[in-house]
Amino acid sequence: MNPAVEAGEIPETNPVDVSMEAALELGELKQGGIRTDVPAFYSFVDLLRRPSPGFEERQGISMLADVRSFSLLKDSLGQVSPKSKPADHKQLFEAMNKFLADLEEGVKKRDDKKIKLAMDFCLAFNSGLLGKQMSEIYARRERSDARYITNESVP
Repeated sequence: MNPAVEAGEIPETNPVDVSMEAALELGELKQGGIRTDVPAFYSFVDLLRRPSPGFEERQGISMLADVRSFSLLKDSLGQVSPKSKPADHKQLFEAMNKFLADLEEGVKKRDDKKIKLAMDFCLAFNSGLLGKQMSEIYARRERSDARYITNESVP
């Protein structure tokens, strides 16, 4: 578990907020002197790995293990590491775990290339997730609007 989350420094929020905050912190770390730690990045990685609460307080599954997040994770990974092309969910799970561990290690060591790669991944994930959420919002609106079309409104 991330010590910053346990200490209550970073609130457990949704992946959109945490991924954007992580990208901002990584950018500040990369600039040097502005920031010395990146708790939001570690919270983001933890959020991807940790099972979310399930129905009636049962343990759910992590985003990495959830097949519904396969395309989002695969696209985000593909944007920052095109040579990583997992074919199925199991390969993606293994590739993402290795990729995230590599990023964590690089960020801890203040490796500029790894910091940039981590920032790019956070931004790719964020934009992909926002795109999916906006598509769902518009689809709901279209379904809602379609309920009000009657035969009388057709010429």
